[in-house]
Amino acid sequence: MEPNRNPVRSVVPIVERVSARAWLYWAVAAVAYLTAVHQRSSFGVASLDAAHRFHVGPALLSLFPVVQIIAYSLAQIPVGVALDHFGPRRMITTGAFVMGIGQLLLAFTNVYPLALIGRTIVGLGDAMTFISVLRVTTSWFPPSRNAMMTQIIGLLGWIGQLLSAIPFAFILRHQSWTFSFTILTLTSVIVGTFSYLIIRDRNPELLINSWPTRQDLVDRVKRTWAHPATKIGFWSHWSSPFSANMFSLLWGVPFLVKAEGFTKSQASTSLSTIVISGALAGVALGYLIGRFPNDLDRLSYSVCLVIASTWSLVLLWPGRAPHLLLYALMAVISIGGPASLIGFAHARKNIPLESMGTADGIINAAGFYSTLLAMLGVGIVLQFFGEYTLISFKVAFLALYPIWIIGFIQIRKYHNLLERHSS
Repeated sequence: MEPNRNPVRSVVPIVERVSARAWLYWAVAAVAYLTAVHQRSSFGVASLDAAHRFHVGPALLSLFPVVQIIAYSLAQIPVGVALDHFGPRRMITTGAFVMGIGQLLLAFTNVYPLALIGRTIVGLGDAMTFISVLRVTTSWFPPSRNAMMTQIIGLLGWIGQLLSAIPFAFILRHQSWTFSFTILTLTSVIVGTFSYLIIRDRNPELLINSWPTRQDLVDRVKRTWAHPATKIGFWSHWSSPFSANMFSLLWGVPFLVKAEGFTKSQASTSLSTIVISGALAGVALGYLIGRFPNDLDRLSYSVCLVIASTWSLVLLWPGRAPHLLLYALMAVISIGGPASLIGFAHARKNIPLESMGTADGIINAAGFYSTLLAMLGVGIVLQFFGEYTLISFKVAFLALYPIWIIGFIQIRKYHNLLERHSS
């Protein structure tokens, strides 16, 4: 139990029907998430330009998304607790303005350490957005709609990546680095302003408008992590999205251009395959999660096995893979994004409502920890080879497999614990 001096209170009452204003609040929050993903993924199509601008090799280049993801993942638990206390309206607004500050710094500096700081700030702002949008959904929509609405949010995230893969890449090719990243700054500020003006918290009088004491925070996190649903949610999120994140955030464009013979334009445009396929997969998975709530672990296993098998086919292909196979790879790895939301479905079924923000923060960090390991592993191997070649990339991508193996083992372990806990 929470200490008496700071009792836990639910901020999300159950709703029976969806009002017009609920749709408005959700729509603005969803656009905020779309924008956050656009801010997050913009560096994926700018990685080769960044290497030239900041005069860095693959290991230092990989630090840009690495510091962004470290900031994002480490912020998840504090953000989850803050969300339980302050509500999604202020969290979404603050996140948008923080991302704008980071992109502005990145736009005007050509100093590598300052650029890393800018990308770190983007990660901190991004960290405040997704689980806050989930809270808007659970606040204003009945439980029966949560699985599909969550997948629709994920679909909008893919559209945010599409904005990076096509319009932003086009602007970057035809305008300066500074102009392109200033556009990102303005977009984030505009979205943050509209979020504050339009979104409303449900029952704001129930929010705790002060930061918890250190002991309250420790107790809340320990209690939430101790629940096996949080742990299986964590490892489900860990196992699914990291190869797609690694590919779209950093190493996809260099791999396609340097190793597989794509032009830069073809490579950045081809990332839209991940977006379109991920959107379609999200709709299907939203149905499956709602239809088979007792088979969530099997869904996670199935998705990861398909992704790992497709990667294996590409890596074992003699010489350059056919373009059709590479597009198939991008389509298949995209399934990992919506599949990662299975982790939140575990929490929705089992975690007390007053700890939902904390649980979501813990779970949401997992896929970014695994993404971080994947990007660092690939970057270290490429740095060892000293050049971008087909062989070096194929060896580097072997770093993905231990991450899947760890995830498989942990999902099985905590699935069994959760069954015993629920019986």
